Formats: sequence, C-alpha cells, structure tokens
Amino acid sequence: MRYWRLRGVTGVLLIILLLVSQPTWGAASSDRLVLGYYAENYPGDRHALSSIWNYSRHMWGIATFTYLLERDGSLTGQVPVTAVRQARQNHLRTFLLIHNYRQGFDTRAAHSVLTNQYRRSKLVNSIVWLVRHYGYTGVNIDLEGIPAGDRWAFNAFLRELDKKISPYGLLTVSVPAKTWDDPGNAWSGAYDYQTIGRTADLVMIMSYDEHWIGGAPGPIASLPWVRKVVDYAVRTIPRDRLLLGIATYGYDWSSRGSRILSWREARDLVARYGWQRVVWDDHAACPRLVYWDRNGIRHEVWFENEYSLRFKLDLVHAYGLRGIAVWRLGFEDARFWQVVGEKL
Repeated sequence: MRYWRLRGVTGVLLIILLLVSQPTWGAASSDRLVLGYYAENYPGDRHALSSIWNYSRHMWGIATFTYLLERDGSLTGQVPVTAVRQARQNHLRTFLLIHNYRQGFDTRAAHSVLTNQYRRSKLVNSIVWLVRHYGYTGVNIDLEGIPAGDRWAFNAFLRELDKKISPYGLLTVSVPAKTWDDPGNAWSGAYDYQTIGRTADLVMIMSYDEHWIGGAPGPIASLPWVRKVVDYAVRTIPRDRLLLGIATYGYDWSSRGSRILSWREARDLVARYGWQRVVWDDHAACPRLVYWDRNGIRHEVWFENEYSLRFKLDLVHAYGLRGIAVWRLGFEDARFWQVVGEKL
C-alpha cells in the first residue's frame, strides 16, 4: 500500500495538526448535516479546496475522494493534507472515502475483494489503520458497480468493518438510488438498504444521474423520481441516518458527444445563449436549455440551479432526513450555498 508519508519535524507537526481538535459526532450548528464530497480532477485543482475556504460555515463535514481499491485488497492514494487541515481548522468532520473508480467503476476489483475473506479482512484492517493514523472522523464506502450476486459479500464486509472501526470512527456508505429492491438489478441489486441502514451510521443516497451522460437526454434528478427514491429509502433506512444526494452539475448532450457541466459552467452557458432559451420543466422541477453551436449542432442541456435545489431541500424537511450530501465541492457557486443556508 502506498501511503502519503511525512518526514522530519514538519511532518510531525502536520500529523499533530491533523489529529488534534477532531470534532465530535453531531451537527455543528443545526440538526441538518451537510456533507461535501472533496475531489480533484487534476493535479493542482483547487476548486474543491476553495469551497472549503469560502463556504465551510454551511458544512458539517467532507469526504475526501482519495483511496482506490485494488484487486488484492490493498488501497492506493494519498491524503489531501491541505484540504483535511483546512477542514479541521473550520471545525468540519472528515471522512476517508474508499472508491473503485478507474476510468469507470472497477467491478472486478469489488468482486475480487468482497468475495474473498482474506482480501476483505486486508481491506478492513487497512481502512481502520488509515482512519486512526490520520485522525479521520470515519470512513465513507463508495464502491459502485458491485455485481448483484455479491450482495451477501458486501453485507459481510460492512458488518466486519463496522465491528473494527466503531471504536475509532463512523461508518458511512454511499448507495445508488432506487425506488424498489430488485436483488437481480445489475446496478443496484447488490445494495441491501435494510442491512446497510442497520449497519452504517449514515447512508448517502446518490439521488442523481436519473439520466446520465451515456444515455438519452433528461433530468439529472427530476422531483418525482427523487421523491420515489426517498419514499423507498425511508421505508428501509432510519430517517435520521439518511443524507439526500444533491448534484452540482448537469449534462450537455449532442450528436457529436456529451459532456458534464459544473453548476458554474451551466450558468455561464445560459448567460452566453440567453435565458430565453431556457425552459422550466414543471413536471421535473428543473431547467433545460436547447442551443445550436457555431457548427449548427443541436445541444440539449439539463442542469440543476437554485430553483431546482429548493424543491429538493424541501424534501429533506418533509421526510425528516438527516441532511444532504453534495457531489461535488468546487462545481457550485455562492448562490448554491446561499440557498442551502436559507433552506437548511
């Protein structure tokens, strides 16, 4: 395993700074928790760090997208020490995020590790060591694309991890959105909401990508769909453990290919082509933009903005959920956090 290493006096001082003043469990300033996913798209990407600098007063914690699961049960990655230090200085909880995204979700790695007792134990022990060594509040398990047949193995892994990590931190799990339980579903079948809800301290529902970049155009998270997702979730997971996933992005579909747009980029695109091209979809409760580029290619853009955000935050109150999980920090702007501050 490749760990981030610190050397000399400077390293010792940084380790001390990371470990001291670790916040305790509970909301910092309100009953609603706001967790932001911290990720970097490229070396030197400071957009997410800027969100911590500027908007930490609205947050409860961050989950750092840093450690990749390997097929032998080891983890590769490094702790974003500057982000973690900044978060702690602003009294935010910090979670070590474990993922299997490698230019797409590595299904084979998930299967290889989860179904093998030795590799599973190796992963559990590595997570506990990292949480303890770097003073994280806990861990966020974000393994996606797990084969449906490995449902039992994922449950076993979470139980084993919960037993080992509970003295040192919290276990949180990100799960794909679904409106009913189909154990054979290729994307969501492996996620047993009932067992996960009993085992984890917090469950983050990824209530976005109703339509995705590789499919047909449509809302990222239409209000009726999100409501159905929450309807099912609250029947299987305690409400005070549920965080509703909030997207800070949109997709731009065209015949020449599709691309992701951050909240800020979508706003700039609208400013370029004009609000008169934006249509508010009453059913989906979100905006859509249609425009033609300089080559005459038609583009259809579905995105999230402050108006669609308000409807989703209303669901948090209506269903008595614990809060929200924002994917991802650095995509949003000041207006996003203004609405979060007003509504939560």
